Amino acid sequence: MDPFSIKLLEELEQMQQQTGRILRSMSLPRMMPMEAEGWQPAVDIYESETSVYVYAELAGVVNDSLRVTVDGKRLAISGLRHLPPQPSIACIHQLEIELGTFRRTLNLPSLVEVERVESTYANGILIVSLTKRIRRGKVQIQITPGE
Repeated sequence: MDPFSIKLLEELEQMQQQTGRILRSMSLPRMMPMEAEGWQPAVDIYESETSVYVYAELAGVVNDSLRVTVDGKRLAISGLRHLPPQPSIACIHQLEIELGTFRRTLNLPSLVEVERVESTYANGILIVSLTKRIRRGKVQIQITPGE
């Protein structure tokens, strides 16, 4: 392939990546006004036969500030992110990193066992593993004769 075609393909790939980032940041829940809740982290939700997995992108969030609560059908994640101060800054050219407190509440695709929730936080990613509640079918109840 000639150098011009290679450069054109590279530019198109960069545009595709940037467009994907823009579309992800414009998801409806993240665009809604959030008076006291601050910013909302990006979240992925996966489901297996027995579990629901939630991945939250939380780079720079202090582990001690993280809170995860579950009520069976909803999951809430909250915390705080701040950057270390840079006293020698004279001019700001670009600001994209959202700072301060955040809260993200999610509707889960299945009911879950709240007693069996596990979470880990490493390398800026919070992973919450939720075991699905087992649906019980109809049960035949045996009737014993009384006296």
